[in-house]
Parts: sequence; C-alpha cells; structure tokens
Amino acid sequence: MKYETAQYTLLGDRTMNQDRYLIMEAPDAILLALADGMGGHPKGEMAAQILMDNARKAFLTSRKPIANPRFFLSGLMEMSHREILEFGSKQEPQIEPRTTGVLCLVQEDCAYWAHIGDSRLYIMRNGVIHLRTDDHSYVEHLRQQGLISAAQVHTHKFRNYVTRCLGGTSNRPVAELSGPHELKEGDVVLLCSDGFWGPLAERPMVDTLYKDQASLVKKIAQLANNAAATSHPESDNVTVVALKWREKEAKLAPADFSMAISRKKRDLLSTPAEQVDVTKAIKDLRKFVDDIDIE
Repeated sequence: MKYETAQYTLLGDRTMNQDRYLIMEAPDAILLALADGMGGHPKGEMAAQILMDNARKAFLTSRKPIANPRFFLSGLMEMSHREILEFGSKQEPQIEPRTTGVLCLVQEDCAYWAHIGDSRLYIMRNGVIHLRTDDHSYVEHLRQQGLISAAQVHTHKFRNYVTRCLGGTSNRPVAELSGPHELKEGDVVLLCSDGFWGPLAERPMVDTLYKDQASLVKKIAQLANNAAATSHPESDNVTVVALKWREKEAKLAPADFSMAISRKKRDLLSTPAEQVDVTKAIKDLRKFVDDIDIE
C-alpha cells in the first residue's frame, strides 16, 4: 500500500471519552473518520458512535472506488443526523445528543472530505500546513471577520460554542464538502478533535510530524500527550487519526477486519507466476459446477 495510517486517543481530564474514530481500508479506497461527542448535551458519545457505525457500514457495502465521493460523504452525515435524532427521541425523557465530525475518503490518489463543527482536517505538505478545514464555531466566525486574532481563538470564553453539528432538533446539519485533492509523496492527512488541536501551536505540530524518521503513530502519540499535558488539569478528550502518503508500496497490517477479507480475495485473483493451461482451467471449472449441481 502507498500509505501509513495511525490513530491515538486519550481520556484527558474527563471522566468519559466521548471521542470516536475509525480507519477502514480496502484495496481501492481508505476511509478515515472522527467524531467528538458534545459534552454539553447528554449521550454525546452515542451520537459520535452512530456516525462511526454508519461510516463503517456504508464503506463495507459500497463498491470501491466510490463513484460519487461527495454524495457518499454528505449522505453519511445526513443519515447519521437522522439516526441521532431518532435515538434521542426514544429515550425517557427525550434527549438531544450531538456530535461534531470529520470524514475523509482517499481513493485514486485523491482525498475527499466532509466536516461539521470544530473537528478538523489538516493536509500537511513539505513541512507546512497545506490546508485545513474552517471550524463551524462562533470564535472562527469572529476570526474570519477580523474581530479576534488566531491566538485568541484558543482562549476566548466562547471557544467551545459550535454553530453546526449532527443532532439537535434546532440544528440544520449542513456539512462542508471538499475535494478532490491530489495527494503527493510525504503528505500527511490529519483528522483531530478540538482536544488535540486546541492546545497545540501549529508550527511545533508540523515540526513533530516531519522532524525525524519515527513512525507515524509515535509522532501523533507525542503530540496527543503534549496536548493533554498543556491543557491539564482541564484537558478535553484528545483524539487524532493520521495518514501519510507514499509513492512506494509498503507492507502494512490491515486496520479493519474487512480489509483482511478483501486482501484474501485479492490474492485469489492475482496473476499466477506460471503460465496456465486455459482449456484445462475451463474444464476444471465446469466439473466443479457439475459437482455442485449433483450435490
């Protein structure tokens, strides 16, 4: 495979981890997903889990490469919103669970993504931040209007106020869609909750990802622990999912059982090392079918 993936999560100073993440791999596509259940509302962890469960099911049941990535990603967000509302309506008393989320589909050397809320996607290239998503939050709106600085985003008293999310009857969940974006050798795609990006300055974050030859998981673990330590004793849940793009193939273990099945099937279909007698192969296949009919 032409990539390396890694994931890491920390409880922080919370009593429960409401973050959820997912990496799904198939021969022709990869899906990365992350959700941050909103702690100001009940059962945020369930809202986050519903998004992850839907992402897993949709990826497993879709033909890859996926024909319409943007429709696939937006449909996942909308379906998850409806199921979160349905889950909340069945509780006694009724509740309104909510979650932010970010999804990234990589196929045919390109990345497509959808996000809602303040969970972020970064693409880093050649040691700099090539792009990142804009948060759906009150402080991001203020920053874009020039009313506060980028540094003030991290300390503003309304920094946790999200303007879009999944769940909540008063909320219209319009996910922002992007891509295709061609990936280059060495690009790092990073999905993270605000507990990860909030305490970290961007320059040290990029430097850690590019400074040495350590594995990707060691680098994101270092960053996650730095984020938790910086915001202690009020650290939020800290979660990050990453993918590093390569030009050369690398032998990596599958990230999901579904990939292990796909690999076995792919091995069965691989070109044999020696020439095969096609006539004999057809006869053997016909005999196999006849034997099935007899049984």
